[in-house]
Amino acid sequence: MSAPAPLSFRPGQVLEIEFPAFSPRITFRSGRELTVESVSGDNAGFVDTVAYEAVAVRDGLVMLSWQEHVGSTIVHVLDFTSDKTHTAVTPAQGGLMRLSGQIEMKS
Repeated sequence: MSAPAPLSFRPGQVLEIEFPAFSPRITFRSGRELTVESVSGDNAGFVDTVAYEAVAVRDGLVMLSWQEHVGSTIVHVLDFTSDKTHTAVTPAQGGLMRLSGQIEMKS
């Protein structure tokens, strides 16, 4: 069995996610770097530019992960077939959040 293939998003590509409590916007800067910003709701105004890793699990399904400078770890399972994400967040202060939301590619 082969390992899933690494994937990179093209520079300038934007992904917006709508969770019940907040909405982040992810802008891909390069094949290795993205900027995440909370555009509404909880933590509105938060912005961080970080290294990311994306893996194509299968056609239309991508696992995207990164660690923010504040120490939080984010893992999204992006289902582009249904335009939904299932996300796990380990905040820097501890705990585990599980979220589901709608995704939209902006460019």
